[in-house]
Amino acid sequence: MDTKAEIIKWYFKLSDLASDDSQALSAIIGLFSKEAVIKSANGLTVETPIGIAHFFENFFKDNQELRHLCHVVATKDGYQAEWAVAGCKQTGQLFAFHGTDTYTFDQNNKITFLQVAIHP
Repeated sequence: MDTKAEIIKWYFKLSDLASDDSQALSAIIGLFSKEAVIKSANGLTVETPIGIAHFFENFFKDNQELRHLCHVVATKDGYQAEWAVAGCKQTGQLFAFHGTDTYTFDQNNKITFLQVAIHP
């Protein structure tokens, strides 16, 4: 079993719950190291534990319902997850995206880097 790949799959499962479940939201935040960096698909870079918490709180407040599918593979530098998501914004607007996340981990299996890319 590949622990890091399982953590990424768990991240996506939690993401489907976090809009309505504060424990799932806390669990997502807990997957990241204190030194983690997130580069979002809209160009935002978040680098502090408080910034990461606010990032996810705002994301799941704006995105009320999410359903993810993902495929995770190990790469020479870390891990990559191809994903598809359908969701509903707080405004009621529906959306669907396809993209790729790139991850690195520390020795404690905490995420140290996440870069999100949405495919055209």
